[in-house]
This record gives sequence, structure tokens and C-alpha cells, in this order.
Amino acid sequence: MTFIEELPDELWLKIFSYFPWLDLFHYFSGLNQRIEAILHSKRLKIKLKSNLSYEKSKILIDALPEYVIGLYIDYYNQNIDISSFKNLLSLHLSHATDKQIEDIKSHYLEYLNQLDIVVCSTNNQLGDILFSEKQLNYLTTCWLPNLDFYFDDKKFYQPCFTLRSLRLNYCHINTFLNILYYLPNLISFESALVCLPSSNQSISFPLIKHLCLIHLKILLRTNVPLFDLESMLIHISCLEQLHLTIDRFNISQKDFKLVELTNIIQNQALNLKKFHIKINLLSTNLKMNHDDWKKTISLYAQKNIHPFETSIATQSDLY
Repeated sequence: MTFIEELPDELWLKIFSYFPWLDLFHYFSGLNQRIEAILHSKRLKIKLKSNLSYEKSKILIDALPEYVIGLYIDYYNQNIDISSFKNLLSLHLSHATDKQIEDIKSHYLEYLNQLDIVVCSTNNQLGDILFSEKQLNYLTTCWLPNLDFYFDDKKFYQPCFTLRSLRLNYCHINTFLNILYYLPNLISFESALVCLPSSNQSISFPLIKHLCLIHLKILLRTNVPLFDLESMLIHISCLEQLHLTIDRFNISQKDFKLVELTNIIQNQALNLKKFHIKINLLSTNLKMNHDDWKKTISLYAQKNIHPFETSIATQSDLY
């Protein structure tokens, strides 16, 4: 006769995988030393969507913070102390508090490799996480609100060699050029591109030729000239995929020509393999006629030497 206690550890782990982690520790914790050891070998990923889910999980979170490797906080709560989660590999904060930002900067989370901060106080210098002596040494993927004010301080910045993917809610061309300079191993970048403040003059990095960035996703939501897009592409010689969304309000027909945009992309992104563009005709007030599409498609046919995947679409309601 075989008893349940004789099951191998692999089967116990398989059984435990079917339980929500909160129920798992409630039902099995404290049974015996072996079960306790198997439980503590698990690594937890916790998703908190409301005060109710936090209160329900608080006892175990307080008791077992070292076993949590993933934490997703999808609401605003100043009471959640993240400093005890010293083994976190991924962290998502929809509304980061000042205390949480300081805990990240203070190297409480030294193993973190994925960080998402969607919204936070504008007073927080989030660039320190990437470009100072306080930078996170294992960070590979990051989402931040913006870095525009960070580079205005004219202080010493330290390159970050680990980051591979960066998403910003928005940035202007100066910020993008600084990012290229201080993130030499960046592979993927995503952001809405906005205009420079009228008091700022565009900076120039004539020597930058970024050799790693191959995926670029840009949203032109404000009245950004196509010249800014061209200025970006000049510095990305190895770009392979470009996703471009045009959702600018009330663009006049004379300020935007699809053929001109296509020319810029074809002339500056010589290694491009995939180009995807969305144009929100409802918000832009643009009128695309058959000749516009015909000229653009013809331009692709003339200039493409290698196999090239192209997607050009218009839609009335972008999400």
C-alpha cells in the first residue's frame, strides 16, 4: 500500500500548481517538515488589483516576502511596503508612491530584471534607476512615465549596459538621443513622441550610430514634425522593425504627405524588414485618396531589394 506521504517531490509540486497560492499556504502549511520544505521551494507571483485582494493576502505577504519573485500592484495604495520583497525579479506599479520609488533606488530590489512604473509623482527622478550609481544591475526591461526632466539637470550620467527594452509614456527627440547614448545595448524602444518645449533647442549627437536597436514603436500624437522622426532614424542604422501610429489632432493636409513619410523611412532605415503604420483618420482629419496609397506602394516596390513585410492601415478609432 502506498501512502500520500510517499509521493515524490515532483508530484507534490505538480499538485500544488493547481492551487491558488493563498489557498495553498492556508491548507498545507504546518503539516510536517517535508511539506513545509516543498511549499517554501515554490516561488510566488502575486497580483493585487484592489484593497480587498491586498487585505486577503496581507498575512502571507508579511510572513513570506522572501518567496515572492513577482509583484503586480494594479491600484493606488500607500500602505504596501515593497522593501521586504528582496528577491523580486519583476515589479509592476500602476501608481507608484514616493516611498516605493525610494525603496527601488535604495537597492532593496537588487535582483530586479523587469520594472514597470506607469504613473508616479513628477518630482521623482526615475532616471537614477538607470543612469546613476544607484542603477539596478540586472534590469533588462523597463517601463517608465518619462525621462524628459531627468536629462535637463546637466549632471553626470552613467551608462546602463544591461537594459534591452525600454518603454516610456512619452518623450521628445532630445530624450531619445540621450537614451541612445546611455543605453548602448538597447534592442527595443517604445514611446509617444512629443514636441520640444519652445524654450529648448534640439541637441545634436552627430557621432551616435546605435548598433543594437532593431525594434522601434512610435506614436505621433501631438504636432511633431516628420523631421523629428527622420532625426531619430538617422541614428539607428540597424533598425529592422518600425511600428508607427499617427494620431495627431487636426493635421492639415499640407503638413502631412504619406509619400514623404515613406521616403524618410526608406532613405534612413536601410535594413528595415517590417514596417507597420496606423493612421487615425478620424482624429487627424486627413483624407487619404487612392493616389496616395498607389504612390506609396509603388515607392516600396521600387526601393525594396530584400523581402519586406509592410502593413499600412487607416482606422477611425485607435485604442
